[in-house]
Amino acid sequence: MKPKGGHSDSNVKHKGGCLCGTVRYTISAAPTMAGHCYCLSCQKLSGAGHMFHAMVPENAFHVDGETRGFSWTADSGNTVVTNFCPTCGSPLFGRSSGFPGMVTVRVASLDDPSLVEAQMAVYAKRKQPWDHLDPKLLAFPAMPPAPEGQ
Repeated sequence: MKPKGGHSDSNVKHKGGCLCGTVRYTISAAPTMAGHCYCLSCQKLSGAGHMFHAMVPENAFHVDGETRGFSWTADSGNTVVTNFCPTCGSPLFGRSSGFPGMVTVRVASLDDPSLVEAQMAVYAKRKQPWDHLDPKLLAFPAMPPAPEGQ
């Protein structure tokens, strides 16, 4: 059986979706990077101290179902669009003008979020005193520049 978009099950690395099941997605490539973001926007979007994101190539990401998008200017100056389920409101993925060709997936929306390991923490200077920063992660006070080729 093939998910929509022509990916065979053997090519699918991750599957995920919203709380109510209206929106589903598949990812056919491993994340290029993953990390915790402590910026104030991610705190507001998540209702928590930080969000856990994984970046995947846009051409490896396929969505089934309609999402709604919300656009804003991030602390970095980049334009960010976050997409969420219009039924249950789950934040699912986003795109940033600072990372063209990439999709930023909310790791908690994966069917098995334990498959992704954080490598870094960004906007660590915005961390709330009641939230904890994993000392094993490479921590940046703000957003580091995109790696070459991204």
